[in-house]
Amino acid sequence: MPDPRPAHMTQSLLNTPTPSFTSAANSLYGPRGPTRSYGNLGRKREGPPMSIADHINDAIRRVAGLTPRQRLAVHNEMVRLCRDISFMKMVADQTRGPYSEAAVQDEGRPPL
Repeated sequence: MPDPRPAHMTQSLLNTPTPSFTSAANSLYGPRGPTRSYGNLGRKREGPPMSIADHINDAIRRVAGLTPRQRLAVHNEMVRLCRDISFMKMVADQTRGPYSEAAVQDEGRPPL
């Protein structure tokens, strides 16, 4: 008569074959070279853009007739431009306008 008690193991682990250990580098490198992390696997990003580079990619994607090499060149140049401090200052000045300067607050400090 079989044992009526519930068992949590249906197969013995001692008799289960296991794959051979190749090396610790297989977490980064597969049998044919570097592998991607299991995030989005190169699929389209979901949700809103998370960085300036994402915004630039979305804008370039709307331009028709660019080869992948041209897209990359435009992307790299636009990201380089956005790292320029004087360009960012111009953008900030144009978005604020000439009359939107905040009032000076002394925060209780004695005048110099």
